[in-house]
Amino acid sequence: MNIAIISKSNRYAGGASKVAEDLALWLNEEDGFHADHFIAFPEDNLAPFQKRLYGSEFNTRLCKSTHKFTSKLGFREILPVEYWFNLHKVIDEYDIIHFHDLFLSTSPITLALAARRKPTFFTVHDCSAFTGGCLYPMGCDKFISNCRQCPQLGQDTWKQRVRDRSKEIQSIKRYITNHFDIRYIFPSNWIAQQAAMAMEFKIPPVVVPNGVDLEPFQLNCKNEAKDSFHIPEQRLVVMIVAVSLNDERKGVAYAVEAIQSIRDLNPLVIMVGNPSIDLQAALQGIEIMAMGFISDALLMARVYAASDVVLFCSLADNLPLTILEAMAASTVVVGFDTGGVPDMIKSGHNGILVEPKNQDALNQALRKVLLSKEILEMSRNARYDVEKYFSKSIFLKYHIQMYREVLSL
Repeated sequence: MNIAIISKSNRYAGGASKVAEDLALWLNEEDGFHADHFIAFPEDNLAPFQKRLYGSEFNTRLCKSTHKFTSKLGFREILPVEYWFNLHKVIDEYDIIHFHDLFLSTSPITLALAARRKPTFFTVHDCSAFTGGCLYPMGCDKFISNCRQCPQLGQDTWKQRVRDRSKEIQSIKRYITNHFDIRYIFPSNWIAQQAAMAMEFKIPPVVVPNGVDLEPFQLNCKNEAKDSFHIPEQRLVVMIVAVSLNDERKGVAYAVEAIQSIRDLNPLVIMVGNPSIDLQAALQGIEIMAMGFISDALLMARVYAASDVVLFCSLADNLPLTILEAMAASTVVVGFDTGGVPDMIKSGHNGILVEPKNQDALNQALRKVLLSKEILEMSRNARYDVEKYFSKSIFLKYHIQMYREVLSL
């Protein structure tokens, strides 16, 4: 079975593209399967199974310029240039076409054109699949009826109002969803419910959680992981994945305030990402181990394992890999009860979730977990749950089953 997997980038550009790359990689390990991963914007050298979505360098420049031009007019990625210039020439080489994150790289019309020729799947990693363009509505509910006067685009000037084509963009997506044989996959129950409020699907969608490869995450190695970073065994370690204090959706400001609230416990903060100057200043007086961006899976697993708690304060998210990887490392997650996070974290069982934006509750939860003996049981539960529900083998099994069913194999 030949499968084309299409995403915005590769694993180094975020969770959605990492899921796409992992799926291609894991399918290629299975007998009888061959997967090519088509990438719009590669962040690094292409692997042997990866190809450029737009084709040649000339086509790539032309496609990027076209998407940029239409975006300025308010019609973000509306022309299916990737299909016209490259995909239509190679699509017959594959039995299955499977799209992942489209935002900034791929027209929704490309899905419709692909679905006319081949069985087509679309894994929805954010809300842009059913809104007028935003990744997450952030409290706006216009997408349920009709996107219009988008608050994220701004409505202060006549240029902003003229360029607001959110209603038209959403209408196109709704038509495609309702009229073409596209099989939608949602990683979390939350995003499936959000989409159901905005869309009518020709083919009933399914929920298939993301999966994580457990091999890099060794059991019972937390002390060894701390020792590898020269961290004393009894030192309390909190990990955050953060870049900017001003990233409202990621809730970084809440994480900083929570860490400041446990200053008396003398925590060590492991920071993954390239933090801005303002973020570093906000944590002044707290010992920080800045790891930067980590591409090595084994090193990333050791960082998770060396942490007692992963503080995850996103205000809107689907089924983030950060949480699954923390669970795989037997590390407790403390954060907000939002989006698809409750699909993974059962508060009091394998982590603690509190009401979104409730700073006092977040502060108390972080302190409670760090000082409680129950942290050991919660960490064991986290590992057990990721093995049972979110493993690589389960993720792969669901996809192979769906592919075979649509081809009636």
